[in-house]
Amino acid sequence: MGLWVNPVLNPASGSVVIAMLAVFGGAGLLLWVQGLMRRPVMAGGPQTTGTPRRVLWERYRTWAIIAPLFVAATLCGPLTIALLCGYICWQGAREYAELTKLPDLHRYVVVAGGWLTLLGMLVFGREGLMVTPLIAFGGVAALALYPAKGEQEVGERFRLAQATLWGYLYLGWLPAHLLGLGLGNLPGLVLLVGTGVALSDVGAFCAGKAIGGPKLAPKLSPNKSWGGVLGSFLGAGLATVLVVLALSLGLEWWRMGLLAAIIGLGSIWGDLLESLIKRQRGVKDAGGLLPGFGGLLDRIDSLLLVAPLVYYLVLIWK
Repeated sequence: MGLWVNPVLNPASGSVVIAMLAVFGGAGLLLWVQGLMRRPVMAGGPQTTGTPRRVLWERYRTWAIIAPLFVAATLCGPLTIALLCGYICWQGAREYAELTKLPDLHRYVVVAGGWLTLLGMLVFGREGLMVTPLIAFGGVAALALYPAKGEQEVGERFRLAQATLWGYLYLGWLPAHLLGLGLGNLPGLVLLVGTGVALSDVGAFCAGKAIGGPKLAPKLSPNKSWGGVLGSFLGAGLATVLVVLALSLGLEWWRMGLLAAIIGLGSIWGDLLESLIKRQRGVKDAGGLLPGFGGLLDRIDSLLLVAPLVYYLVLIWK
């Protein structure tokens, strides 16, 4: 099957140039649309505007840094993908701990579990994805049962155990599926995941502003509409066509359609899931690491869900 061809990805090759143009072109389109949204909302009323120009350029500069880093990690092989996933786990756990009021010890367990998963995969292969969740569950259970200092309420200890296990699955186990794709000699699909998420987010924003429609989840994310859902799938479809053709992955049209649908669905799903975590704390952003965007979780929320969905879809095809 053409899917299992391992393309030679050269940083200077036309394929990578096309993939980078897809990412930066999407960023430029997003900035242009956001710029159009800066006009006054009500004629004769208060002159409220959208995103300030300074913030738009902050977003573009941030995008111009993180996109090449992601592509470089993809091109260099499993070790650099593992390092990327390890950083996602470390920084993501810091923001997650702040959102869920997770103590330092529990945050360290989240990071240790994520790093153990990556190490296990580098040593034993993709089977590590199946074993380490059981080890993590045992570690969290032991932490919950270990006598705490003072008389900590049983309910609070159980809440912390739940939040810790959720944190490991969310920030350790889910991103490790990127490494699973890399270990499967499929760097093209890792690049597709990143590009697909980027253009899916752009498509959701542009179509949401242009089409609008009923709100998707007004209590979780008031700005998201069903028009944005359509844009998410269109952006995912565009990314799939660009990357598959550029890297000569040799996929039939129906497989490309399934990949686009999975990427679009995962992007929406991941975005709403992170909104749920933020809303229970009553904050807009998960942090301030990335100027113009917020925290790392605000940029990788879709990636966290898309990576495993694509991974298991590929396993089914195999």
